[in-house]
Amino acid sequence: MQLDHVPFQLRPARAEDFWAVARLFEALHHFNAGLDRRFRLDADWERLLQQHFTLTHTAPGSLWLLAWCADAPVGLLLVEAHSDSPIFAERRWAELVALYVAPEQRGGPLAHQLVEQAKQWAAAKGFDRLQLYVTAHNERAKRFYTKCGLGPTQEIWRVDLKPTPGVDLPADPSTTAEQPRRQRPELGHHQLAMELSNEPEDQL
Repeated sequence: MQLDHVPFQLRPARAEDFWAVARLFEALHHFNAGLDRRFRLDADWERLLQQHFTLTHTAPGSLWLLAWCADAPVGLLLVEAHSDSPIFAERRWAELVALYVAPEQRGGPLAHQLVEQAKQWAAAKGFDRLQLYVTAHNERAKRFYTKCGLGPTQEIWRVDLKPTPGVDLPADPSTTAEQPRRQRPELGHHQLAMELSNEPEDQL
């Protein structure tokens, strides 16, 4: 039986809210790692996340939004301006980097409201599209995003390999002494963390 959803409030994450951001971000990636172990967090993830949060949570090119039920954080949204290589003409978009809804709020309006906030923020910032990544076999998340008006435009294909033992991975060739990689960590590409359950589709 599904519990009644209690009221929640949305507000931008403040510096003192990092504990809530970290709690929900960890829950999101615990779910992600259950879908694919390569999505697991590094041992130093919290320090790196805090570094990124401190640098960007008030920046005009990012939206860190928390949903609260009383004093408990129950939802997290992160949207960021994305710039691809200048070799491409259409290289700027808004990327939905992280979206998480606590189990007690699933089946209610919160997830949809967070996506709407992402759309509104992106449009207000002048972006012509909002993009995100979804794990291929997360059918429930794909149904949810379809209902929110999103659709697939590209796929990432992968094959597992047996690496040669004792070989160090080479450096990214686009990173040089003259053009170092930016100093803030990449948070990766994530999807709404929703349990793969048998709930009806209209309860997403």
